[in-house]
Amino acid sequence: MMLIKLDINKNYILKTGPVLDGSQGCIINGAGNIFIEAGRIAAVTPGGDTGFPFTDPRREIVHLDLEGLTVLPPLVDCHVHLALDGKDFAAARKRWEQPEPIARQVQSELADTLERGILAVRDGGDRAGIGFATREQVTTGNLAGPVIRSPGFALRQPGTYGAFLGRGVEMDKLPETLDQLAQSGVNLVKVIVSGVVSFKEYGRVGPLLYTAAELNAIVQGARARRLPVMAHASSDAAVRLALEAGVDTVEHGYFLSREALQQMAAKGSAWIPTVIPVAARLNCRSENGGPDRQERLVLERTVARQLAMISEAISLGVTLGVGTDAGATGVEHGSGYLEELALYRRAGLAPAEIIRCATLNGAHILGLDWGVIKPGRPAALIAVTGNPLADIAALETVKYAILP
Repeated sequence: MMLIKLDINKNYILKTGPVLDGSQGCIINGAGNIFIEAGRIAAVTPGGDTGFPFTDPRREIVHLDLEGLTVLPPLVDCHVHLALDGKDFAAARKRWEQPEPIARQVQSELADTLERGILAVRDGGDRAGIGFATREQVTTGNLAGPVIRSPGFALRQPGTYGAFLGRGVEMDKLPETLDQLAQSGVNLVKVIVSGVVSFKEYGRVGPLLYTAAELNAIVQGARARRLPVMAHASSDAAVRLALEAGVDTVEHGYFLSREALQQMAAKGSAWIPTVIPVAARLNCRSENGGPDRQERLVLERTVARQLAMISEAISLGVTLGVGTDAGATGVEHGSGYLEELALYRRAGLAPAEIIRCATLNGAHILGLDWGVIKPGRPAALIAVTGNPLADIAALETVKYAILP
């Protein structure tokens, strides 16, 4: 895969194959050209039309040959953990205190992410601030990587689930903590609303960790500081609590109900289902610490229900983003994304709908003006072999990634 970082002082002419738009889920242009000026799309033209009146024709023109490749908006992973590698949780945690090893780990993760055409990610936070520090390194150009949105660390009740995600914050310290986060430059607030899903007992989820009044205070406090809120919430009660409080996105959402999805659609909140962390557990053999027969049955039922609710969400008009929880055990950065897309296909979503979730919806959730290929939009693009509308697996063959 070739990564191209656009120079805003140059003009570009891309000779392309079919152009696939994330908003329409269809080919909007056959083989043709995309003209780029100052990092933005200036025109999309058919066939042999290679002439375009650039605003400043004195700039150097760079020609890129993407003929025969399908061009589309970049993929977006709405939920990752850059502080974890998905291979060994304990080993990754130890590296948090070792600057050189954690730097190598993160650099490898970012390379794997870009290699898959994932040009933006939203980090789910970590207690050590590694995801946030990585965002700073990428933003300043000291490290090659995708666009990163980070909450710094997650908010959680003291003594409850999520010690690796963030420190416990007493409610009387909430305003001070939110001020600190906002002043540090985080992109969003992450809050842990519930415990986690059991792999051994079907339908069991850790308890609610906030009251309605407490969660309302967190969301309103974030709003006052112009920060969106992502909520870790599984169980129908946790999802409904998060939605009533007005969170922007629900993360995981296992065992939510149709009524919760209807509420989600009405409120305009987005859902990031993160199926692959549970499904990945099924790939572990029992003799290597994987699930026994009973646990496997629980996992299979849990995955099947989540896929059914994904299909239901689409039918109800819920905005779905694609998030992998990359860094969770068994979910590696980059490759885990393609596995999540395959699960969406198993859920019955058409390739066009999956592409919309992976591109336009993801960009919207991260606050990026990507996902649509038309004049005036940032020229964030990828080029793949084959037609993803015919076979979503074509997204596995990214040949070029272009970042403005």
